[in-house]
Amino acid sequence: MERRRTCLSIFFGERKKTMTEKNEDSIKSEQAPASSLGASLSRKSVFSLVKKKYRVYPDLPLPWLDMPNAKAFQADDASAPDHKIFALVCNPEIPVRKDHIKNRAGVKIEGLLPLVDAGSAMWQGFERKTMILLYEMPLGGRVVTSKNTGKILPEEEAEKISRWIRPLLMGINNLSLRGLTHREIRPDNLFYLDMEKTKVVWGDCVSCPPGYDQPPAFETIESSMCSPAGRGDGMTSDDLYAFGVTLICLGLGYNPVEGLSPGELLELKIHKGSYATLLGEERISLNLIELLRGLLVDNVSQRWDVSSTQLWADGRRLTPLQAKVVKASQRPFLFNNVEYYSYRTLAYAFSQNLESAAEAIRSEKFLMWLVRGFEDKATAAAIQKSIDMALVRFSTKEKQDDFFVARTCMLLDPAAPLRVRECAFMPDALGMMLATYANDEKMLKTLIGLVATGYLESWYEFHADRVAEQHVKSMQITLQKPDLGQGVERLLYDLTEGFPCQSPLIVKDYVDEIKDLLPALNDVAKKMSSKNSPVDRHIAAFIAAKFGTKLAEQLPMLNSPKETVAVQGMLRIFSFLQRTFGPEKAYDFCGWIGGLVTPVIDSYHNREKRQQMEKQLPKVVRKGSVPDICALLDDKNERAYDLTCFDQAKKEYQKLSDEIESLDGNREKREAEGLALGHQVAAVISFGIAVLTMFLLLLGQFLRR
Repeated sequence: MERRRTCLSIFFGERKKTMTEKNEDSIKSEQAPASSLGASLSRKSVFSLVKKKYRVYPDLPLPWLDMPNAKAFQADDASAPDHKIFALVCNPEIPVRKDHIKNRAGVKIEGLLPLVDAGSAMWQGFERKTMILLYEMPLGGRVVTSKNTGKILPEEEAEKISRWIRPLLMGINNLSLRGLTHREIRPDNLFYLDMEKTKVVWGDCVSCPPGYDQPPAFETIESSMCSPAGRGDGMTSDDLYAFGVTLICLGLGYNPVEGLSPGELLELKIHKGSYATLLGEERISLNLIELLRGLLVDNVSQRWDVSSTQLWADGRRLTPLQAKVVKASQRPFLFNNVEYYSYRTLAYAFSQNLESAAEAIRSEKFLMWLVRGFEDKATAAAIQKSIDMALVRFSTKEKQDDFFVARTCMLLDPAAPLRVRECAFMPDALGMMLATYANDEKMLKTLIGLVATGYLESWYEFHADRVAEQHVKSMQITLQKPDLGQGVERLLYDLTEGFPCQSPLIVKDYVDEIKDLLPALNDVAKKMSSKNSPVDRHIAAFIAAKFGTKLAEQLPMLNSPKETVAVQGMLRIFSFLQRTFGPEKAYDFCGWIGGLVTPVIDSYHNREKRQQMEKQLPKVVRKGSVPDICALLDDKNERAYDLTCFDQAKKEYQKLSDEIESLDGNREKREAEGLALGHQVAAVISFGIAVLTMFLLLLGQFLRR
């Protein structure tokens, strides 16, 4: 988090006077002289260009439109010069709400500041690209410009309803109908859309995670327990609660709990309830009391919804349900020298003091308090089971304590977030937590551990959400896989829609859409060595999250121990991306991968084919087309023909080898047969000579006679 603060301080400060040559080149490519586009003001000398039409001027800030984590600057639309807009430049290290951009960009929604468009662009304060939001200019300015502005709500009930409550409620409802929540509802996020200050609208809720910038007073008890990034999208009821708190501040002219610390405020809300804590003895219009009681009920099932609030606005007076009395024990449980009478208050105390909590939970006094004070043998048995489970699951005392303390807090207060030491978040906010702490190794390791070791499973267990439990099991499987396209990187992009790819190769290019991946890699290709692969863990996971099913065959190839197969997989993936999204030419990227394809060429068996490919490759690379490179090196027909010929050659070789082997193997037999034949011939000849000799001797004797 400290690093993020540093980033923000750079953002808030003056433009740096010196830049590296690299950064100058990057900025100049997207910040051109305004005169070339017909700017009307001479001061508009430099701008960042968003989506080739919106010009944002870094030297013309609009501090009165700033958000806590996004700074406002003057902007204009080159295609519509009369359209009055401004830009919010977001912190690139904080995830934005891409679902709102997809659903709201270019759509006017009653009760909300119109989101004209959004896109990434180079920004000199960050020396990298970041998300820039284009909003319609609120001509009447902010409703609240300081902490104490006096009462803003008019006393007349009719005017309150028509001018304030109806339009603001409409904004909340319109988001609800789109399946969205605002989660940044507070007085300083209210604007007058028109110069006459007759149209009141809610401001930005896109520039940060839901509830990230909310003061604790405007968050429900459960949400107040969370880390800012861990509050989650929540429900419309969370917005209505914040609406109620906003009405109190507008009605009083100040925040009645401004001086309390977050911890003090939360404890008061738990003990006294939100309505009593926030309003207390403060005097407010009687006409609003009924509405506020309905909106500030802590039990979400009893809190007024949009329909109930609308009925009230229409004049139908409703009696808010009385809040259920929190079950309390007649006997207190003493923890850290403080007496506790209810489950929720004790659970919160346990979550803030883990070491002491572990010791207390193990004690017989605690289990006896549950049984005697609440007659709750089931909870006592479940806690004992959690202790036993921790002993089996974890080897160290610290991890054992963390686990059963967390489960005990879940048992005592199921509505609360998952709380483990410095982590506290609603499970639906896991993606935003991973994205917010993507560069914080310690926190990232902690979050991964909570998924891998059953904490998240336990939370859903207490909420009887079997579908979610199966989702957790799927996440656990993903985390266990070491392959490219899997692991924590895959989980990050699966859970956080629109989060930009965090690969060190392209992190400064803010690649939040798959169509921008290849152009970004093409931009960095000139600086890359042919020894470096364009696919790292983040890029593989980013692609897999977007096109896992369509590239089900190619992605596993990246993990092959055979270099040839891995390079083939890379070629096929980028060929698909260029065919699908462009760009038409990617010269530098093709030059980059051209130096990586030697293993593919070497995998062909035909020497003439390899020589032919090596000769053709430079020409194909210069075309800037990955599909063409793929067609040259990875043609299925050519590879099949090569294999067929290779198989035929192997068969011929084997045949000749067999013949040679046959000849070599029969040599001794032939020698033996020759020797035997020789012996036979010699015997025959010897016998013949002997017979001839005897015949001649006999003949000689006969002639002498």
